[in-house]
Amino acid sequence: MLRIVTLACVAAVLALYGEHGHAIDIGEMAPNFEVNGFDGESLRLSDYRGKKAVYLVFWNTWCSYCIKKAPRYKKLQEQYGDRVEIIAVNTTWSDSNEEIAQFQQRFEVNYPIAVDNGQTLTDQYAVHNVPTEFIIDIDGVIRYRDGVPKLLAAHIPDWFQPYSADMGPVQSCTR
Repeated sequence: MLRIVTLACVAAVLALYGEHGHAIDIGEMAPNFEVNGFDGESLRLSDYRGKKAVYLVFWNTWCSYCIKKAPRYKKLQEQYGDRVEIIAVNTTWSDSNEEIAQFQQRFEVNYPIAVDNGQTLTDQYAVHNVPTEFIIDIDGVIRYRDGVPKLLAAHIPDWFQPYSADMGPVQSCTR
């Protein structure tokens, strides 16, 4: 009986915090991933290392905050797409491909959308609410987990410098 209870506790921790045993947070290396883009292309975090920072967003079509932020992501892609890659990962908690396509068309999405079938990436990044946003610097280090600044331009140069824990005020707003 004790073994069953212990296994249940371990399973609960892994479900809450992913395979790493904790929520992935600021200052940690972002776990590499490969996920299918909605267009069928494969997206790999490692493809951007040394080239661009990555703004990783977990979202759903029914999320009111996600809907509110979609125009912002579009504008950021237009302004900073040469330095920051926006990747929007749909958790597929209840979205169909048709709903994702309608969202993409409605908001004239100009950044890659990925579909996390099986929620592997969602679990790996310990995402429990949407939107959940990460800024991953050019070296693959997480600079923000939520709390992403509204005015990114002033922060982008930092994402091309080596990470240091004493870099100044960064925020973590886990939900």
